[in-house]
Amino acid sequence: MVNSNGITMTMETVERQRQYVAEQQKKGSGLGVVFADAFLRGMRDLGYKNPAWALAEQIDNAFQAAADSVAIRFGFLPTNKSGAKPDHIAIIDNGNGMIPEMIGFAVRWGGTDREGDRKGFGRYGYGLPSSAVALAKRYTVYSKVAGGGWHAVTVDIDQLSAVAHDIQKTAELLMAKPATLPAWVIKGVKGKDKLDVTTLESGTVVVLEDLDRLRRLSGWIKADTLQTKLLQHFGVIYRYWIPERRITIEGMETEVVDSLFLMEHGRFYNETEVLAVRVETRSFDITTSSGETGTVRIRASVLPPNFQLMDPTEYGKAGAKTNKRFPIMREYNGLLICRERRQIDTVSPRWTKFQNYDANIKIEIDFDPVLDEFFGITTSKQQIEIDDEMWEKLQHSGKSGGALIELVRDMRARFAELQVELIAKYQNRDSAKEKKRPSVTAMEKSAKFKGSVPEPTAAQREEAQRNLDRMASERAELIGEPKAEVLKDLAEETAKKRWEVEFVAIPEGPFYRPTRLGEQKRLVINTEHPFYSKVYDAAPAVRAALEVLLFVVAERELEVKNEAETFYKAERQHWSERLRHALGALVSEDTMMDKASAVAERMHMTVEELVAN
Repeated sequence: MVNSNGITMTMETVERQRQYVAEQQKKGSGLGVVFADAFLRGMRDLGYKNPAWALAEQIDNAFQAAADSVAIRFGFLPTNKSGAKPDHIAIIDNGNGMIPEMIGFAVRWGGTDREGDRKGFGRYGYGLPSSAVALAKRYTVYSKVAGGGWHAVTVDIDQLSAVAHDIQKTAELLMAKPATLPAWVIKGVKGKDKLDVTTLESGTVVVLEDLDRLRRLSGWIKADTLQTKLLQHFGVIYRYWIPERRITIEGMETEVVDSLFLMEHGRFYNETEVLAVRVETRSFDITTSSGETGTVRIRASVLPPNFQLMDPTEYGKAGAKTNKRFPIMREYNGLLICRERRQIDTVSPRWTKFQNYDANIKIEIDFDPVLDEFFGITTSKQQIEIDDEMWEKLQHSGKSGGALIELVRDMRARFAELQVELIAKYQNRDSAKEKKRPSVTAMEKSAKFKGSVPEPTAAQREEAQRNLDRMASERAELIGEPKAEVLKDLAEETAKKRWEVEFVAIPEGPFYRPTRLGEQKRLVINTEHPFYSKVYDAAPAVRAALEVLLFVVAERELEVKNEAETFYKAERQHWSERLRHALGALVSEDTMMDKASAVAERMHMTVEELVAN
């Protein structure tokens, strides 16, 4: 079967099941659970990251059985008056279903007719039993095929442990029998859940009956919390498969959650006006040891620094509230690995460590199932161990590689550029809100000690007017008012306010730049120079003093003429380069990264986290 994303999957059929059952029956009656108590306890501790990853195994099976709709419903005992915590969970699908004999095989570890298949989600037959016992010590699998009735097998860990040494008794316990679905499953249709099990031609229902393991997970056991978390996790895991494949949780439909935030139909895509920026990437083919060829596809995005803020204009403010994007960004911080367009794991690059602020660069790697040998996928489909050959391919910048080293470097650089631009923008905004900067007051008060001031040359006056005219044009376009009116207001403003500080990102530029704006002397501080990040911004207590220092030097530059004017311009560039290297030796980039990471982490803490810290 091929869907609109071009994904091909081998679909389970009743005929395949009959063939598989016949082959197993030829082997005789030795169909035990393989090992006894220790094995069963060990499989309960297989180590799913959380209940969503465990239940995803059941959804995988449903999709591979050609289901286009999966419903998860919660059941409550009559004694559960509050209904706050579910007593049962049912996973219902409208797939091909299983013949009775196949149900008995499917609840055994390794019981699959898809063993070794490289065109779907499953390969080993561990998913159904492992995920079920990870959450519940008792579960029942109901299934029917077209033209047949419902049959079921109940797996009770305590009962199986007691008879695991007896193959015959184990076989009897795991033999499918005609069954009737629980009433709460039948009556559970609500909201967008339209799966009416009474009219299903075929399908499977897995009921987790004794949720002993789930009850221990305080962050998951409440019905409303469980529903919310499952909707988000399944939205990420199956982002390429829905909405063509419908997944409902207690009547609510799962929506796409693209952890790169590029899919326009995904949740949180336009949570604010700040959108993800797509980054050009590449795909490459690789041949396996058996001669099969598969494709590795790479997708990437840069999320602007204020992408995760509820109010993007509050960037830079401590305690600025984050929006619903941020938990996803933080959880999926690394290389996002998908197999057959199904999310598997998030791994760290082997050549660099992803920091907290790297949550704003997103890279997804999707590979064809035939390439499993390169990605070392675990039986629980939760963890990836990329082998050395594949790492080399991913890192390699040639035609047959993913160029990830260059990609991560360039994306970090782009994010840093966006940071610098935002810092300059919001520093200027904050400056405009201030009544008067302390440094400006200091310059005004000290002016009487300066003595005579030379008049600007004609060329200097012309430049000051050009600067004023340019700013008036920019402001008029921004606010939609006539330029003449804006220019008049700006001229009056600069005549009254004779000193001002402006923040601008100037790549490769000097750490400061003096300029005239009409009658105003303006100090431009370059937010892209390390002077800003390693000195000015790192020492809030002396910022005003640093501004005064630069104002005094800038004033002298603006007053000189002819050769001296040229001298200062050239020397300022030399000073800036020398300062750049000296600050690099004084304060390492690693130190700045650690500080930035800590600040970013604190900036994005929730109110509860801030109180706790």
